[in-house]
Amino acid sequence: MRAWLYLLTAIALEVTGTLSLKHLHDQPLTRALLTYAQLTGAFYLLSRAFRQIPVAVAFATWEALGLLSLTVLGAILLGEHLPRTHLLALGGLLLGSALLGHGTHHPATRQPATDTPPPADDPARPAPTGGQPA
Repeated sequence: MRAWLYLLTAIALEVTGTLSLKHLHDQPLTRALLTYAQLTGAFYLLSRAFRQIPVAVAFATWEALGLLSLTVLGAILLGEHLPRTHLLALGGLLLGSALLGHGTHHPATRQPATDTPPPADDPARPAPTGGQPA
């Protein structure tokens, strides 16, 4: 659950940082540093999410929700044009991300590989033979 929180926070930082790039040229240095900090934080949190969420699922979610947010906020806040073809493409992107996430199976808890032999009473262990090895 924490990994998804990392991912959603990373998306929010990436969206706000990317939106602020539009007006970065006429802003003071402190605003530029804040933008760079947001984008750096976004990638750091994305890397943290990769530890528990499969890379394909995390990156597809990152791209789909990030692009959807940027497109909608660009239309609302920046007055950018949003034609039907863009909406259709966003729908396809969200559908693809959902299908990718649905088709990814998380492995059950993995047991670390060990070099220790199985216990003597393990039925999978062959019984010792008396005499010369074959």
